[in-house]
Amino acid sequence: MYDLAAINYYLPLLRSSSVQWLSDRMWWISVTPKAHQSIEIDDIHEVLAGGTPPEVRQEDGYELPITLHCPIVAFFVHRSAGDGTVSILNLSSESTSLRGYCRALSSGASVLGIEWGGKTWEAITYAEDGDIVAHFPEGFSRELAGGTNPEALSQELQFIHQFSEDAPAGVVAQKAAALAILEARSGLRITEEWLNSTHEVVYVDVPVGDGDSAHSGAIASQPTIPNSPDAWPHSKKCGLLLWIIDLLVTKFGFEWPEISEARSAYGSGHVPEEALHTEVMDRTLRLGRDWLEATNEYESSAANSEFMRLRWRAGIAIRVALREIEQSDPKLSSLQLAKEALGMEWPTVQQHILNL
Repeated sequence: MYDLAAINYYLPLLRSSSVQWLSDRMWWISVTPKAHQSIEIDDIHEVLAGGTPPEVRQEDGYELPITLHCPIVAFFVHRSAGDGTVSILNLSSESTSLRGYCRALSSGASVLGIEWGGKTWEAITYAEDGDIVAHFPEGFSRELAGGTNPEALSQELQFIHQFSEDAPAGVVAQKAAALAILEARSGLRITEEWLNSTHEVVYVDVPVGDGDSAHSGAIASQPTIPNSPDAWPHSKKCGLLLWIIDLLVTKFGFEWPEISEARSAYGSGHVPEEALHTEVMDRTLRLGRDWLEATNEYESSAANSEFMRLRWRAGIAIRVALREIEQSDPKLSSLQLAKEALGMEWPTVQQHILNL
């Protein structure tokens, strides 16, 4: 089923000095629709974004910031010709759960994923219809196998383990075998040219977690509010979102022209230019890095680090709220982010919502 020639192709690529990082980190998921079903790219984008409005751009691969410990994820999304299989690669961050995304992406589809690098040893995961069927973590370990039917990956494990991890270059050969499996599954061959070409990129600052539900660890359910805003008309939801934006801007000192211009446009019934949304996303990217730097600074206090984290989450809440205003039926996922950022002040906000 799998081609040894593909292993011979990937071995020198993994050793190439120009893409030396490839042997250190990889995160690749292949999503294949089931018979008589199709995959909508917009749905893929939303799942990747953890249920929040996705930020999608066209980017040159070589210009993407490769920062393993950055809390922001940049996903490459590639649709293969033929059966509509979609490949998703994350080469920018370790803040992603292979199991969580395999589960979340497997509605009406079969999903196979591999990863290594960062905090994670080599792993392979297979999911169908929201269930983890097979999972082999920590060096593709049979002893640590999990899932409802680990035997579903017996051929893949045999192909990988034809190389002993104790042999010279055995681990690299196992990685090459794993890449060959994903190539066969997706129809996509990873090349230096492809990595450096222009890609559809989804930026995510609320990644899916590793829990039991599809969006665990991403956006939790909206805060419980009697007379739920879910039932409100669109105009009332938009009024609430604008009020939340103003509150967060004031509390966290976000005197940014991008937010002001976008908010003014929506407030007057117009749609702001897409460039403003891009600039707001760039701001939240910087807030995430600011929090990370504060966390890693030796002299930074825990209180300062926590404030920077909450400021970052508030920035995300504003970004999401600005996107939700454009939706025909806003999910109000920004409320949960605002609740997290506001902490002890949330009951006052909740009372205001009740009074609307």
